[in-house]
Amino acid sequence: VKNALIGSDATAGKSHLFVMESDSEEVAVGVDVNSYDGPLPYNYEPPRRERGQAELRGRVNGQRREIELWCEENRWRIGQVSWCLCGRCEAMPSAVESVCCREVDAYWSLVQNLDPPEDITCLTLHPGFEASCLNPFVLQIAYMNFRQEHGPLQASRPEQFRYTAYRQVVRWAYGILGRNIRKAIPSCVVSAIRRQFAEEGQTYKGFQWPRLEDD
Repeated sequence: VKNALIGSDATAGKSHLFVMESDSEEVAVGVDVNSYDGPLPYNYEPPRRERGQAELRGRVNGQRREIELWCEENRWRIGQVSWCLCGRCEAMPSAVESVCCREVDAYWSLVQNLDPPEDITCLTLHPGFEASCLNPFVLQIAYMNFRQEHGPLQASRPEQFRYTAYRQVVRWAYGILGRNIRKAIPSCVVSAIRRQFAEEGQTYKGFQWPRLEDD
């Protein structure tokens, strides 16, 4: 069984997908040897290797360091939009968030794979973007699914919509990610979501790394 995480990689316009496997429960079924002497299912299957928290931290920290190195080389992106290729990005406070949808394969491929092809310059103009990431009715359903698994967000209604929209677009672009893996979202996409679900006087948090607990 494979599970999800959200963060970001915009290394030279290429995205990297890191997938983690989650543990699943195994149920032992008793067999009456007097009534059945045939082969036992999964009897010679190799045991599943457990992935410890230390290994998880190593993987996530390795990905984080790779992104941090990219950010150090691209600090010039902060506070301006000369790097934008779609014409819809806004200046962001960090390098990791200062990325255009056309620089990240996972996002731009959603436009390139449209059938029939359309003359679209930004992911936010994709017909599926508004339907899946800006439609409040769709986001209400997605948030109910999130709440069922993780509990309610202690946040205002617009913030719940924004958070759910971010999850939607990352799932759309990357599918299912591994635990504690996060992908930063392009500036144009974040800006469109914030405009749709704006709050007066709101200070936005932006991209944050996951907290990894000790064993």
